[in-house]
Amino acid sequence: MARFKLMDLVDWYVGLRARRRDPDRARRGVLLVSSGGLGDTILFSLMAPRFMALAQDGEPVHVLVQSKSLAVAFLFLPGVDLRGVDYRRFLRSPLYRLRASLDFFKAGYRLAISTDHLRLPTVDDAIVLACGAEQTMALEPRSWPKHDKRLQANRGKYSRWVKVKPGMAHRMARWTELANALTGRDDPQPIVSFDHGILPPPAQRTRPFVILHPFSAISERQHPPELFRLIIKALPSDHDVILSMGPGDLAHNPRFRALLDFPNVTKNEAELIKKMALIRAARLVVSVDTSVMHLAVGAGAPTLCVASAAHVVDSIPYDSRITPDNVTFLFHDMDCRGCLGACVHPLEDGMYPCVARLDHEEAAAKALVLLEKEKTT
Repeated sequence: MARFKLMDLVDWYVGLRARRRDPDRARRGVLLVSSGGLGDTILFSLMAPRFMALAQDGEPVHVLVQSKSLAVAFLFLPGVDLRGVDYRRFLRSPLYRLRASLDFFKAGYRLAISTDHLRLPTVDDAIVLACGAEQTMALEPRSWPKHDKRLQANRGKYSRWVKVKPGMAHRMARWTELANALTGRDDPQPIVSFDHGILPPPAQRTRPFVILHPFSAISERQHPPELFRLIIKALPSDHDVILSMGPGDLAHNPRFRALLDFPNVTKNEAELIKKMALIRAARLVVSVDTSVMHLAVGAGAPTLCVASAAHVVDSIPYDSRITPDNVTFLFHDMDCRGCLGACVHPLEDGMYPCVARLDHEEAAAKALVLLEKEKTT
């Protein structure tokens, strides 16, 4: 309790500094707060150019992300720089919160925008308001019972809240609503496709290969090793398999070690910019709904996403207006789709039921169809 009182004291002090800023000091620059995970940052890289239109006379444009999302800074076009904050420390350490908040105040932004529909008042709002910007803008936030009271209390501290269309929508749709409202435009949502000029060149390998990425930060969304074993066995014998993972994934999921017993399977824990080079050369990428999947789709690689139904509409399948023709989404549909991980059913073998019930034979067959399609194009 004492820690939370200290956090409130930090916010009060920084807010006081912001309110007492020198009115004659010119404010310059645009800060976009994008607090989602790594996958959100990947997709937001496609939206950032829309918000650049709000910059005046060559102002700097900064995007605030969680520190781990700095790994995909290479996806952002010149003119947009990423700033990272350790959100966990921001919420837990009063000293870190004070230093970070004062850094944002000292940056002297003219305009600060919270871009997320689902946002934490104790992080997103706190950072935006710490800036002491001349203008502060945000999407009207999605209801979050635990935080609704504080979110509403902060409403009067913003220059403008942009009202959203009712119902669930993909995050790209919400960002487009915000960008259009602030710029006065009516642009469509961008297709998930990166500018190849900013990507690393495709990796050079002697044999064709397929990338499998079975790991998720949420273990209940991971399909079992048996699914990927079936895919490996179904692949042509002249194809290698790269088992993609992040540091610690294999240690936390030891059952997947058996996949490395296949003679044509090797693991890859490379940083994402190096992984992107592999993705660009892959004949096929099979991934759960995670950052590697978004990278593969945006890079133009043939991609099969084996997903849960938990994030239907919110994440997958992509809205038809942003979906390129190189991705196929596969999931077991249920009436409770779109639960966002608040599963109302007992887990099945440690998985959400929608994950456990995916037809493995169908997924392996779909992977082969996509691979054959790639070979003939």
